[in-house]
Amino acid sequence: MNLCKPVFKRPAFTLLELLVVIAIIALLISILLPALAQAREQGKITACLANLRTIGQGSTMYMENDDQRVLPWYRIPPNEAWGGISVVTPWVFGGFKATAVPLTNTTYYPNGPLDSNRYPAEARPLNAMIAPDARDKVEIEFYKDPGDRTYDTAIIGQGGPPPIEEDVYNSWQVNGTSYTLNTRFMQGYTQPSGNFTTANVNAYAKRIASHMTGGKASRFIMWCEQGFYSATYQARETLEDSTANPQKNGWHRQFSKWSVSFADGHARYKYYDTRLSRTNEWTIWEPK
Repeated sequence: MNLCKPVFKRPAFTLLELLVVIAIIALLISILLPALAQAREQGKITACLANLRTIGQGSTMYMENDDQRVLPWYRIPPNEAWGGISVVTPWVFGGFKATAVPLTNTTYYPNGPLDSNRYPAEARPLNAMIAPDARDKVEIEFYKDPGDRTYDTAIIGQGGPPPIEEDVYNSWQVNGTSYTLNTRFMQGYTQPSGNFTTANVNAYAKRIASHMTGGKASRFIMWCEQGFYSATYQARETLEDSTANPQKNGWHRQFSKWSVSFADGHARYKYYDTRLSRTNEWTIWEPK
């Protein structure tokens, strides 16, 4: 009786087979990674639009509760109460106290911190409607765009920033919010000088008031991602008149696509030609 059993050898992968498997895995990764990145970015867009709807609805509540129906752009705390800062930015109507101060940027911060680094959350009028318990340096999540990638912007009457696509800081870190209240209409109403002074605020506010109600409210961009606000500096009605910077990728890595909120409260992510001040579908200011 033969007690010896035959020994079977397990077949091994040949080098060629191993290389084929590696190639297949690499191919699958190259196919799946862009799809995963796109899905992740779509999630950021959804969160961003939800933030803008919250802010837009809060702005509507603010105006409805304001007996004098004063437009919100310049309803800010007296700057003397918060360190004597005199610069007025479109961020301090909402948002929270910013903590990052890139003082190396002497063009943007010629005199040190702006009011966005001084005014605490409880001093910002919109927060009374949508973040009544916010205090001092607390970060309010719906002011933070998950796609936020830049902070710099152009001050009306001064030169525009370069069309950069990535910054060291996010807007919410430097400005206390990712979303900017649209004051770009000022650059249109102050043509050609571009003067931005408190003396002419009331006149411009009355002109823009007609776009806050009725059918025009669905076209007027009231809030936008800070990157969109930056990109629309010196935008004009026609491309021939426009001196805006060239179009660039939006925060969600698609060419000239941005998230904005309109005066009627709805928000939309789509392609915007940032060289123009208005189209048939939207406007950042109207000349008439």
